[in-house]
Amino acid sequence: MSKVIVLLILILLFFAAAAGYLFLTEKIIAGEKQIAEGQKQHEKGQNTLDEGKAKLESGKRDLSEGKKEYEQAKDNLFLVLADKLLRGGKGFKEGREQIAEGEKQVVKGEGEVKDGERQLAAGELELNRGRELLRLAKVLRVACAIGAAFFGSLSIVLGLCWRRSLAGISMHKDA
Repeated sequence: MSKVIVLLILILLFFAAAAGYLFLTEKIIAGEKQIAEGQKQHEKGQNTLDEGKAKLESGKRDLSEGKKEYEQAKDNLFLVLADKLLRGGKGFKEGREQIAEGEKQVVKGEGEVKDGERQLAAGELELNRGRELLRLAKVLRVACAIGAAFFGSLSIVLGLCWRRSLAGISMHKDA
């Protein structure tokens, strides 16, 4: 009777390992698709971040040039007088407001770039974590395949070796 129990346990282990192999294969295929999609999104995010950085640097240059022009115009007594006489000083006031608005936009842009960098770094970590889990799943799938082969082979060998004693057990039950 113990041989029957051992043989049944080996057969159950074979089916468990085979089911694990099939389950992991399905999860690995889905995981590889997710990793590929995540990589595409990461690359898209990196391009967007690079464009944002370039736009921020351009804005900083424009702001710097605008400040220089404003300072030069403010130092030019003729322009200051002309603005006060012709426009009532509105030209320089508008210039200061534009510079202040430009500074706000640069600060906002820097914040958005930092947020983008953080999101990109988090995405990279998530991708690396997913790749590591995928690697572990592949190792586990190989272990399941080896286990299924081992338990299946052992079940067949023991079944053949014990066939007379197993047949004897079934005959004793029939009698």
